[in-house]
Amino acid sequence: MTEATAHFLVSEPGAALLARGVAALSKQRGLEPEQRAGALAVLEGRERARKRGWKRAEQLFLTADSLAQASSEQIAAFHAGCFVGCGTVLDACCGIGRDSVALAEAGMHVVALDTDPARLVFARANAEVYGVGERITFHCADATSFMPQARWDGVFFDPARRDGATRFSRDAERYQPPLSFLSELQAQSRVVVAKLSPALPDATLAVLGGQLTFLSEDRTCKEACVVLGRESGPPQALLLPSLERYEAESEPPPLAPQLGAFLLDPDPAVLRAGALGALAERTRSALLSPEDAYLTADEAVVCAGVRTYRVRVALPYRERTLGRWLREQGIGKLVVKKRRYPKEPEAVHQELGLKGKGIEATLVIVAQGKSWLGVVCDPS
Repeated sequence: MTEATAHFLVSEPGAALLARGVAALSKQRGLEPEQRAGALAVLEGRERARKRGWKRAEQLFLTADSLAQASSEQIAAFHAGCFVGCGTVLDACCGIGRDSVALAEAGMHVVALDTDPARLVFARANAEVYGVGERITFHCADATSFMPQARWDGVFFDPARRDGATRFSRDAERYQPPLSFLSELQAQSRVVVAKLSPALPDATLAVLGGQLTFLSEDRTCKEACVVLGRESGPPQALLLPSLERYEAESEPPPLAPQLGAFLLDPDPAVLRAGALGALAERTRSALLSPEDAYLTADEAVVCAGVRTYRVRVALPYRERTLGRWLREQGIGKLVVKKRRYPKEPEAVHQELGLKGKGIEATLVIVAQGKSWLGVVCDPS
């Protein structure tokens, strides 16, 4: 989107056009193709933001692409909480301004940078929507060349991890700016918070030091957040919206002597943080097999850290035997869960001979040495 189109959309005529909705765009005369396309992109972004529960979604200026790269409202609030005691914060790659707004709402003065002038137009408009425009100063600039006149109390660093259609989540030096730029930011402030991909290798994250927290939102591991300049400790998993925390432990969870009445599927952030032992202790569960990360318990567990399933039956994963049992039970559809089993769910349905008719169950395929166990269960 061009800067001119962004300026049109945040103007009074543009805002009035957006307020009329998608249907009105097809009838609106005098619109340039770029303006029409931009308006449609903003309306799509607003609809996606609304479905995600964003406040004031119908007033915001964003696209589906910029929304995908922005922090959610819950995660932006977490980021802002890392800067307690800071008066001024640099948002080095602000995008549409979601984190800048959260920082300003927390009482800080924010200097926000981005290299995309259109997104900066939207970021300014979004700051006004939230009523914090006077607390944020925006600059169209590359953080690597932006020369400050003074140090900041804190810096928020959210580098781009994609270049058009290409994603490079695991290659930190292809980030824009690269991850090595963190060292320069540390020299300019006492607290640096970096929003990074959870797919980064452990060795890359370990070199950074600081407090590492894997953030999960609705059972999706969204990011690896590194806080430099505060007291650090073992890696953690933080689950939103429950705010449950699990800290990494050196000892693995105990191995269960047998499958219990319930199978527990841990939150991905708990696994990524190496906190499975802490989760097993809290839920009084044990590891189902040393090759996998599923837990089992004799009693139902109500906990944000796991998804609980009541076990129907556990059979060796042999296609004919298991398929016959499923059909005899009237089960024709499966939600397939697996970690190491190489075939995709569609292939599992096909090899089990299921036709898609009948009741639905969950099949968890668990590694057991060189073989597999099929656990048929239902959400508890």
